[in-house]
Amino acid sequence: MSIKRKCPKCDGTDFTSMQYSYDEPEHYDGVSEYICNTCGCRIGRWSGKILKTGEVEKRYGGEDEQS
Repeated sequence: MSIKRKCPKCDGTDFTSMQYSYDEPEHYDGVSEYICNTCGCRIGRWSGKILKTGEVEKRYGGEDEQS
């Protein structure tokens, strides 16, 4: 089953998945945020919140690291 994500700003459904580089302190081996290809809105993978310019998604949404 495919889950359709919707942009909270424009209702777009076309996204690019972003993995942070290895030198980024919040690097995670996988997707950390989604970027709407329609309006450029950035959404955190775990928190689901809209990320501001320069803001990064904390690993696991800022909660204690998972073991």
